[in-house]
Amino acid sequence: MGTEKNISSSKYQGVRYKKLSNGDIAYYIRFTKDNQRQELKVGTKFEGWTEKMAYNEKIKRENSDDLKNKPLKFKEVVDRFLELQKLHLKKKSYSNINGRIKHLEGFNNKNINEITQKDMNDLIIELSERLANNSINQVITVTKQILKFAEDEFNAKNQNLNKVRSLKTDDARERFLTKDEVKALKEVLKNHYEYLLFVNLSLCTGARLMSVLSIKKKDIDLKSQTITLRDFKNSSNYRGYLNKETTELLLRKWDTLKDEDNVIQKSKRLLTEKLRDTLNNLFNQNNPDNKQKVVIHTLRHTFASHLAIKGVSIQIIQKLLNHKDIKMTMRYSHLMPDSGKDIVKKLWEEEP
Repeated sequence: MGTEKNISSSKYQGVRYKKLSNGDIAYYIRFTKDNQRQELKVGTKFEGWTEKMAYNEKIKRENSDDLKNKPLKFKEVVDRFLELQKLHLKKKSYSNINGRIKHLEGFNNKNINEITQKDMNDLIIELSERLANNSINQVITVTKQILKFAEDEFNAKNQNLNKVRSLKTDDARERFLTKDEVKALKEVLKNHYEYLLFVNLSLCTGARLMSVLSIKKKDIDLKSQTITLRDFKNSSNYRGYLNKETTELLLRKWDTLKDEDNVIQKSKRLLTEKLRDTLNNLFNQNNPDNKQKVVIHTLRHTFASHLAIKGVSIQIIQKLLNHKDIKMTMRYSHLMPDSGKDIVKKLWEEEP
């Protein structure tokens, strides 16, 4: 049993903590409610609690009655929601959710209970002119998360959006670049070193955008021509391989890099903007649908598709893409020379 006394936080007034015998830390809050002094245990460090979270809980409990009667603006809830998300999410995940919320700025001055289904549908129609359905669905999801948070945190209810439905999506992209198209892309980028290096790394590893941007010098072994790649989607590391062309590009800057330096030194924003414009100019002039549109992720799809065309086994492709489920990799099986397609087509033809 822990016998330590509660210690007052030096940073947050009204927060106290106690070190337990198992190494955990219990957090307590002191607050005045209905003219009575109260002390309450809110959680432990092992449960994910911190002094700051305990302090936020103290403020919430002190003001709970006031909040019930006060009109609550959407922006107030968003600020509180993001403050807590920042404590729980990794930097990349927090940035993603913050990006989705930026599409909701038109709701900022509305009271939570005033946001209607029509407001949301109007936003969906407006977003459909510039975002893919999958991206719009992410905005819908985070909106509902914020409203649920408003109900849990502030007892402010909004059931107007219960019937707002997600849009139909089909994320199975079919488009991949031919060898001639790859050559054309590299030709356009030949005087833009960082972008050309990114394209080459993508096409010889099949790694996703953030995985390529996160490659450091220390992750690369030039002797064995291997790269340790970080898969942020699956929270794992895996191995990729360099080809001759990519190795030669890396050697141009190799001696100027420190072990901890990122190999690609353009920001995500600049790189994605430049490549998006380049891909649009080269391949998307006729406004293709999502399945046929060429985007940065098409480089990963191109890598896997050409492996399949070369006859590489589906198990090796799965390993190189770091797919956890081989069902994800099976989409490339129809491109393999031994897929059986040609045999079936000729199965019932008369012998000459």
